Amino acid sequence: MRNLIVIFIVLFFVISLNTFSHTVVADDDFEEKDNYYEKEHDGEEQEDERFEEIGKMIGWGTVITMGTSGLIFPFRRLTKSFITTFPTSKGNYISITKFLSKYHIWIGIAALLLSIGHGIVMYFSEGELEGEGIIGIGGVVLMIIAGIFGTVLFKNKKVKSLRTTHTILITLATMIVLSHILFS
Repeated sequence: MRNLIVIFIVLFFVISLNTFSHTVVADDDFEEKDNYYEKEHDGEEQEDERFEEIGKMIGWGTVITMGTSGLIFPFRRLTKSFITTFPTSKGNYISITKFLSKYHIWIGIAALLLSIGHGIVMYFSEGELEGEGIIGIGGVVLMIIAGIFGTVLFKNKKVKSLRTTHTILITLATMIVLSHILFS
C-alpha cells in the first residue's frame, strides 16, 4: 500500500507542476504579453484552454497507468530468462514483479477512471464529440469489458480462456487508444 501512495504522490506532483507551469512566466515583459493575450482572447477561451490542458494531462495519466498495469504481462513472461541471464538482479526483478502483481487491479481501475475523466473533461472543453472522441469511447468500452473479464478472472484464476480474452481485449483497447492519440 505504501508503494501505491508513493505513486499517487508522484503523479500528483507531476500534475501540479504541469498545472502551475502554465501560470508562471519567467520573462521581464510579462505584462505586455498578458495584455496582448487578453486583447486577443476573451476569458471564456482561456478557461476552455485550461480545461483542455487538464484533459490532456489526465489523458497522459491514463496512458501511464495503462502502461504500468500492462507491464505485468512481459514481466511474468520473461521471469525465467531474465533471472538466468542476470542472476544478480534477481531480487529487484522479483520485487517489481510482485509489486505489479499486487497492484495490477488497482492500477487498471485507476486507468479506467482516468480515461473516463479524460473523456468528460475533453467533451466539456470542446463542447462536441468529434472523431477522436468516438475512437476514445471505443477504447474505454473495451477497457470496461476487459475489466469485467478481469474481475471474473480474479475469482477463477485457473480458467485460461478468461485470461486470453482479458489480454486480447486490453490489447485491442491499447491499439484503439494509440490511434486516438495519433488522431488527436
